[in-house]
Amino acid sequence: MTYSIIPKFKIGDCSQCPAKDTECVKKAKELWCLSCNNKAKAEKQVEKSNRRNAARNTGNKLRRENILGSQYSEEFGAAERQALIHDIDFVFSRIVRMTAADAHGFCECFTCGFGKHWSMQQCGHFVKRGNTQIRWSFQNAKVQCKYCNETLNGNLAEYEKRLEQEHKGLPEQLREQSREPYKWTRKELKQLLIDLRQKLKLVETKFTNPIT
Repeated sequence: MTYSIIPKFKIGDCSQCPAKDTECVKKAKELWCLSCNNKAKAEKQVEKSNRRNAARNTGNKLRRENILGSQYSEEFGAAERQALIHDIDFVFSRIVRMTAADAHGFCECFTCGFGKHWSMQQCGHFVKRGNTQIRWSFQNAKVQCKYCNETLNGNLAEYEKRLEQEHKGLPEQLREQSREPYKWTRKELKQLLIDLRQKLKLVETKFTNPIT
């Protein structure tokens, strides 16, 4: 397996702190030093975690107060559903990226071939994940680098080309499936999360070093 040698960093002045002539990454039109970039990533993860916890806490509060009668039952259902979706997305993404990685954790972007550790890659969908019918279909999700998945909005022309090479007719099949509206029940979401967590445990055994 070969990996790209595109430079990861630029030398410049950070737009977020006083750091000068240091290694930076480009975000939009600004340069961020590695320290500021890592801090922003950490804050984003904390924010996501807080949203999941808030959703769970809302449901637990309603359950404790035993007021799941009318509007409260709807509020509880929405909170629990959102928490389940967040957890499933997290586990599903790890499975996609880890499955594509070698024993040392490195994997290539499906659409451009850029190689990085799985933890630095993203889970990119061909049919966007707003479509719940195939949101967690492994045929519809592949490893992508940040540039292809975010900047190129999925790099869909190349994505379709490679899916077609991998499995003739798959892109159109996925589009067809996405046209069928489907809403997962909370019971189905809970079972899916259980199944995916079991699958993740199996996938993690392939690595030479423990996953944290």
